[in-house]
Amino acid sequence: MLTYEQAIERILKATPAPRAVRVTLDEALGLVLARPIVARCDLPLFDHAAVDGYAVRCADGIADAAGVTLRVVGCASAGTPSQRRLRAGQAARILTGAVIPRGADGVVMQEHVQRSGDQVIVNRWPQPGQHIRRRGEDLRRGAQALEAGRRLRAQELGLLASLGARAVPVYPRPTVAVLVTGDELKSQGGRLRAGQIYDSNGPLLTALAQQAGARVVRLGRARDLLSAVSARLTQGLTADLLLVCGGVSVGDKDVVRQAAKACGVKELFWKVDIKPGMPLFFGKRGRTLVFGLPGNPVSVFVTFEEFVKPALFRLMKRAWQDGYTQQATLASGVQVSTTRRTHFIRVRNVGRNGRLLVEPVHGQGSHQLRTLVEADGWIRMAAGQRPWPAGTPVVVKREEHDR
Repeated sequence: MLTYEQAIERILKATPAPRAVRVTLDEALGLVLARPIVARCDLPLFDHAAVDGYAVRCADGIADAAGVTLRVVGCASAGTPSQRRLRAGQAARILTGAVIPRGADGVVMQEHVQRSGDQVIVNRWPQPGQHIRRRGEDLRRGAQALEAGRRLRAQELGLLASLGARAVPVYPRPTVAVLVTGDELKSQGGRLRAGQIYDSNGPLLTALAQQAGARVVRLGRARDLLSAVSARLTQGLTADLLLVCGGVSVGDKDVVRQAAKACGVKELFWKVDIKPGMPLFFGKRGRTLVFGLPGNPVSVFVTFEEFVKPALFRLMKRAWQDGYTQQATLASGVQVSTTRRTHFIRVRNVGRNGRLLVEPVHGQGSHQLRTLVEADGWIRMAAGQRPWPAGTPVVVKREEHDR
């Protein structure tokens, strides 16, 4: 049986390098840029006014002088430049964003003038270049605008749009196919018969994959029959990553491994020395990664976060960090069994005493989905490092949510 660390290493080694594609800006949010972007034009594109006011020739006045009278000879607005060149004693009405008229080298704010007809009295004279945004002051044509490997946020997309980009080279969202198995499962809202339960793992996995940035294809549910599971697996093997939930343990109806083999999936490991989530299956066919997750919902959550998510991030060329960063102290002791090497314990915040204090939530069973909602995060514990009395320093993987 693999250790937690060995399983992670094997998954990442088997994950193929992503292939770059071009997508529109509307599709690029959250994706990683595959190649650097070079500015195709200057930003700003031209000298323009930073304020509403009047374009002037600074030589017509003395800096800080007041009471200079000029004749207004035109108007410039955003998208409609003035066609006249300013000459001595002249000014042009100008609005924010408008091209600076020829001959002008400063802008007076409209709050600093008095206008009467076609004349304007300047009460506060500008310095040369004042209130003018210069061509290329933000970015010069030919300069690198964005480096490869940057994850595109709204602000990067805004910059790309300002450069006239319609599409960008990125590493695409992986397609994740989600299949749940089990004779006992029923869709939400349906009437339950004796022994049936509502399917929580399908919606849970779909949401987890979407949160990670993937595009999800729901394959529905398959009964615990080799033929039924094999047929759905065949559909899912066209995706970048196939998630199968349930049917990976040693029960009479656990047929996922057998079905995967029948579909040409090469098994790379089965079982990891962890709790919860021990009967984790991982295989590959071509470029498609196949994960068989245990059926209990907490096991689904943990194995996705700890094993599937790193593979998804690698497929998107995103930097992976496991999230165990919050320093904390145990407010009460924790005991774990020695039957598994690595344990994942759900914890909640209970205060601060110079440091964050955490304690295990009540109920650590792999079926207790409610405790995932109540938890503020979880800690990863190696059984060989026990005991874990109150006061032990720990590192928490935080779960962000609003109370």
